[in-house]
Order: sequence, then C-alpha cells, then structure tokens
Amino acid sequence: MGRDFISSLFLTLIGLFFLIYSTKYDLGTLASPGEAVFPMLIAVVLLAMSGWLLLQSLFKRRPENQEQTSSEKKVVKEENWRVLLLFSLVGVSLFSIEVLGFFLTSFILVALCCRLLGVNKWLPALTIAAAAITGAYLIFELWLKVAFPKGLFI
Repeated sequence: MGRDFISSLFLTLIGLFFLIYSTKYDLGTLASPGEAVFPMLIAVVLLAMSGWLLLQSLFKRRPENQEQTSSEKKVVKEENWRVLLLFSLVGVSLFSIEVLGFFLTSFILVALCCRLLGVNKWLPALTIAAAAITGAYLIFELWLKVAFPKGLFI
C-alpha cells in the first residue's frame, strides 16, 4: 500500500464519519435548511474527492523498487513544507477571526492558500478569494441568515 492509498482511505473515513454524524441533526427543507445541511454537503464533497483519489491510487502502476532521485526528494520536502504552512495559515486565521471578522479573514486565507497551492499570480488568487467570499456571503448571510463574527473592520 502506498502513501496515496493510505491518505485517501483516511480522508474517506473522515468523510464517512461526518456523513454519519450529520444524520443526527435536522436536515430541514429547501426553504428552511437545518443545521445538518452544511456538514452533510462537506461530507459528500469530501467523500467524492477522496473516493476519486482512492480509485486513482488503486489503479496507478508504479514499479516497487524505484528509487527517488534527489529532485523528487526535493519536491516531496517542498510539499511537506506547503502542508505545514497551510495548517499554520488555518491556525492563524482561527485566532484572527475575532479581530478581523469572518469574511476578511477568509478572504486573506483563501488568497494565500491559492498562492501556496500553485496559483502563480496574485490577480487570479484574489479573484478566486473574492468569488469564494461573495458566494459565502450570499449563501450564509443573505439566504441562511447565519451570523458570523464581524470583527473590527466589518
């Protein structure tokens, strides 16, 4: 079993846990969604993505005795740093959400994560962040009437 298989299996188990756990809450209706809607949607998306990764890892052929070159080791080391930096960004955003507010913190987090994950220029990263925050505002503030931390600026 490779690392891809184990990590995708782990993500599938997390998705299953959230899907099963969200059934304890009220789903509500289309006009008045309950508290289970968001966790259930996240669980379904996570299950779909991790299931796809799981299938890819099962059907991927790789020679078993293939040694990693120094450039491949460098790429793996760089990816490990990116993952660590992503977790750090999420941690910092959790602490700054009360001061900056949900939407500003999320905008900054999404933009930085886009850059970290391969968006090479700032304009597309900021556009993606603006679209994500606008979508979140429309869905949660206007439609679902969910109150988010406002912060000092908003």
